[in-house]
Amino acid sequence: MQEGARIRWYNPAVQDFEWRKAPKSDEEALSLLEGSPCSPTCRETYREWRKLEASIKVALIRAGEAAREEIQDC
Repeated sequence: MQEGARIRWYNPAVQDFEWRKAPKSDEEALSLLEGSPCSPTCRETYREWRKLEASIKVALIRAGEAAREEIQDC
């Protein structure tokens, strides 16, 4: 994916999908996962995907998907 690319992901803070500029660092991506009851699950999922050498963009999308599943199960 090219620099400045946009991603569509599920933002757990607003509980909806959104388009946004892809984060450039892990710190920036993790900050996007704050502000929801699912934050611990999101951070854990993000870190697991990064350990598997997924890109920041992929890990963020997967973390959003985990949040969406958790919210739907409530």
